[in-house]
Amino acid sequence: MPRIGSEMNIVDPILFHCRHQPEALAFCAPGTDLITYGRLEKTVNNIIARAISVGLATGQVVGVAVRQPAFHAAAIVALARMGIVTASFSGPMPRDIRFDAILTDRGQSFPGVKTIVVDPGWIAGDGHPTKLTYVARGSDICRILLTSGTTGESKGIAVTHDMVLGRILRYNTTYPHAAMCSRVFCDPGWATALGFQLFVYTLGRGAAFFVRGDTAANTLRAFEFYRIDHLVAAPAALAELVVEYDKHRCRHAVDLVHTAGGALSKSLSERVRSRIGSTLISDYGSAETSCVAAAPVSAIENIAGAVGYVTPGIIVEIVDDADRLLPTGEEGIVRIRGDYAATEYVNDPEATRRFFRNGWFYPGDLGSTTRDGALIITGRQTSILNLGGEKIKPEIIEDVLCAFMEGLEGTAVSVVNDAGVEEVWAAIAARGPFDENALRAHCESKLAATFVPKKFIILDQMPRNEMGKISRPAVAELVQRKR
Repeated sequence: MPRIGSEMNIVDPILFHCRHQPEALAFCAPGTDLITYGRLEKTVNNIIARAISVGLATGQVVGVAVRQPAFHAAAIVALARMGIVTASFSGPMPRDIRFDAILTDRGQSFPGVKTIVVDPGWIAGDGHPTKLTYVARGSDICRILLTSGTTGESKGIAVTHDMVLGRILRYNTTYPHAAMCSRVFCDPGWATALGFQLFVYTLGRGAAFFVRGDTAANTLRAFEFYRIDHLVAAPAALAELVVEYDKHRCRHAVDLVHTAGGALSKSLSERVRSRIGSTLISDYGSAETSCVAAAPVSAIENIAGAVGYVTPGIIVEIVDDADRLLPTGEEGIVRIRGDYAATEYVNDPEATRRFFRNGWFYPGDLGSTTRDGALIITGRQTSILNLGGEKIKPEIIEDVLCAFMEGLEGTAVSVVNDAGVEEVWAAIAARGPFDENALRAHCESKLAATFVPKKFIILDQMPRNEMGKISRPAVAELVQRKR
């Protein structure tokens, strides 16, 4: 795919629409925030003026830890226009990113970093633009994306204006239906690559971007009132939405449902397509690479483990432990390279050496490819359970657990028992009551005896990261506490 030119700032298209259609809806958090393109431009200009007054300048790295959605959205645009590198986060401050300042409305300070508390005064003013001495573009870094943190701690990926624009340009090929949608609901937050890139993509073409509102009821009312036509959510969030759809008797169907960030079960897929929208797209990717594989679920649902077809501009290879290329269809280690992919982690040379080698990114997944380009993911290298020399992918156990009943999630972990022997336990989160003895019998009928969970630990809900993926380290910690 041809590479993007180097004269554009990522917010140039957004500001174009601010002037071209000032009355059009730009952003909405149902029940709390609604902002037009004209208002967005004035808000951005006021934030720029205030940011300059408190000493923020081109080239700095600024964290955005702001809960108020409309301000957060406008701050991303304003700081990018100023040539400031931003990173959004809602939890603890990312360890390896060296911030010059952090904007926050949480009423807390961040040790060792200049903390700037934002208030309504930041968006007050005449809305007139400030003449900037330098407008970042092209190869200038504009954003630090946070990885999903499945290993317990997220890492930073620095992306340039060209990289972001190139990634979102590929959406037109990968998700052709998306370009025709004008009301987009995005559940993944701005800290995630998908959430941030979809935000820039949506506003950059003059459409309206929606996030969760103050209540589920208000969010679903907005679905119907504004006729949301594109919905993006991880499988866990989709499961919640299906329940809320039924609870609030929502009848609105969206044109395109886009899911990423985890495996989608067949039962959930069927419920989503029958309840929320019949066109359901599966997406496999990461902050490091953007979208790697995608496909309509209907095209891959009969291929076990398939996450999509490898997208244009991306190369996926399956190799063994010695990096030798394996034949098509044989399971091995997944490695990826492509246009607009990252080559390192911010200020983390050790992780960079582990995951980036010889121009390839190694996500830690196991899988294979088919002759027609489908990518199959079978597990994670780091999550394999080793029980007295017998190895098994926890995903195999988890598929059996989740097949027991609708609304049940299970995560398999290895626990050393009182005798010093490793055995499988399972953390269970369910939306309704279930019979533990029946669950055990179900597992015994599907799994070898060694891999039937010895204990079931009941959790209120599975701990998840920003992208909605289950955090295995957090689950293991909860299991240890409850043992």
